[in-house]
Amino acid sequence: MTKIKKLADEMKEELCSAKEYAEEYLSFKAAENTAWANRYKEMAMDELKHAGYIHERAVMEIEDLREVYTPPQNMLDKWEKDHAKYIEKAAWIKQMLAM
Repeated sequence: MTKIKKLADEMKEELCSAKEYAEEYLSFKAAENTAWANRYKEMAMDELKHAGYIHERAVMEIEDLREVYTPPQNMLDKWEKDHAKYIEKAAWIKQMLAM
């Protein structure tokens, strides 16, 4: 269960970095500095990719755990909350990068 929490924390860190890079992308784009805007967009997309990989692993770990025993409800509730935040934040960052 600590493994799932660690993965959820890693997802948050990756999304935080992606958001920071996306904000820089928008700043450079607004300043019409295409070269730096593109670099920051690429970095944000890389961080989103990393968050996606970690998300996939967390989902896999939970599925594997369910094959062995029924995880505690409080753990599942915490995961659902983190998962919903991940989906929402990733969607927002992708929207920023589409601007």
